[in-house]
Amino acid sequence: MMKLAPALAFALLALAACREEAPADPLAALPVGGEWRVTELAGAPVPAGVPVTLGRPEAGLIAGSSGCNRYNARIEPREGKLHFGALAGTRMMCPPEVMAVEQAFHSTFTRIDGARMAGEVLELTRGETVVLRALR
Repeated sequence: MMKLAPALAFALLALAACREEAPADPLAALPVGGEWRVTELAGAPVPAGVPVTLGRPEAGLIAGSSGCNRYNARIEPREGKLHFGALAGTRMMCPPEVMAVEQAFHSTFTRIDGARMAGEVLELTRGETVVLRALR
């Protein structure tokens, strides 16, 4: 029995090393509650006075302001990545410069598949590329 114990321990360690790690929860950086102010979209700063926000008012939902209008969409993790449903929102018109920011938000939002924290900054990503930055 004593000779079998080291072999059994080695086999268990080998199996543990081969086990696939479960993907990290991609929603961990976006807890329910609170709201984030978007400061950067696709590498460009959001102009002062244009309210672009995002938050998770409840599980499975993301919502906020896209500059001119309010929006919401379903959100869920799939295979370690974020997946968003179609954006729904109000349809008000604003000055052209605000509508340009809103359009940039909508096109950026559809590319997001991950979220992470970099210090106090929320970074939403497409692969490893940061496409949106926000502060609490």
